Amino acid sequence: MSRLVWMLMLAGFVAVVGCERKPVEKPPGTLSTEDVRRDAGQAVNTAVEFSQQAREEFQKNLAARLKTMDTEIAQLQAKGRELKGEAKIKWDQKLVDLKTKRDSARVKLAEIGTASAEAWKDVQQGAQSAWDEMDKAVRDAWQDF
Repeated sequence: MSRLVWMLMLAGFVAVVGCERKPVEKPPGTLSTEDVRRDAGQAVNTAVEFSQQAREEFQKNLAARLKTMDTEIAQLQAKGRELKGEAKIKWDQKLVDLKTKRDSARVKLAEIGTASAEAWKDVQQGAQSAWDEMDKAVRDAWQDF
């Protein structure tokens, strides 16, 4: 009787081990739809992460440049205090224009943080344009002084 039990147990074990599903091996160099789906998902995640890093880097860079520009505006304002008459009036108008452009650049900087992924490129171009205008205005102000 014990032989029969052992034989039945051995037959059951062989049946379980023999029925195990093995993954289908594909020939080297072929791709499945699952491979494409997985790789596409990874590519999308990588692109999103890269875009976020680029946005944060641009935002930090612009914030630092604005801080430097604030210092330059303060220096220009101090130098303008020495002017008199018509020159002072023109200089004060330049400073008002310069501060307006600086404020516009600050608004664009704030938009960067809230822009959607689709709008990011437009916001980036707008911020860069605002920066370029402000930078040119500061350089012109230094030359005029």
